[in-house]
Amino acid sequence: MNIIINADDFGISPEANQAIAALYKKKVISSATLLVDLPESKAAAELAKRDKIPVGLHFNLTLHNEHFQNRGDFERQLLRGKVKKSYIQAELARQYQKMLDFGLQPTHLDSHQHIHNWPSVFPIVARFARDKKLPLRLALEKPVFNKYDPFKPDDLKHLLRKIIAYIFGCLNWLTARILRVKTNRNLSSLFALWPAPAVLSEKHLRLLLRKVQENSEYMCHPLTAPENTPTSIANISLQEYSLMTNLEFFAMLANKVNLLNYGEL
Repeated sequence: MNIIINADDFGISPEANQAIAALYKKKVISSATLLVDLPESKAAAELAKRDKIPVGLHFNLTLHNEHFQNRGDFERQLLRGKVKKSYIQAELARQYQKMLDFGLQPTHLDSHQHIHNWPSVFPIVARFARDKKLPLRLALEKPVFNKYDPFKPDDLKHLLRKIIAYIFGCLNWLTARILRVKTNRNLSSLFALWPAPAVLSEKHLRLLLRKVQENSEYMCHPLTAPENTPTSIANISLQEYSLMTNLEFFAMLANKVNLLNYGEL
């Protein structure tokens, strides 16, 4: 079975850069996506060139952005009609050019915190991807029932968000077909698990990998240490890296999947 295992947030911190480079050398991931505007972005680009890591553009409007404080702020302003199409187009073009200036040709496009999954944003990014002849991540992620962890009251809110995101993904699948943009089949990650695991373990990754289909993407966010990384998922990302460097994970991949990057779809 052919699948993509992509590591997001390349350039977010030295610890993320180290984790991604190590996993690519071990042939556990097949690509990464680069945040171009952070202090460690250039170092990540140099690692990618040195180790020949296939790298896509991780389009970002929610981290270290002068207009939006975080994802919640971006989404509120988007729903109020305050995010102009021209701004998204210009920012996407600027970030794409910055990646070229680093000496990297993107293998594909995706976005930080799936901002392009919003149906009002997806066509803008999809048209850009089509014009640049780049594949685009389809954030079509079905919730995966986690039989190993108990249900908590907050999980209902998380499930509602997952369902809305999945509906958006279905609408975007149709848009991608109309625009004739190449995408993955669907997406899986530890965030698909419902209820969310208290402590990530090998059994959770096994459950997720069983759901991955041909030409789909498994998304990860590995870290070698939780310090210095401006993200709310640092601790679980550290757990994820630990599991992905474990022999059990290698055994899950061995003789079962063929790793691709988006440029090989």
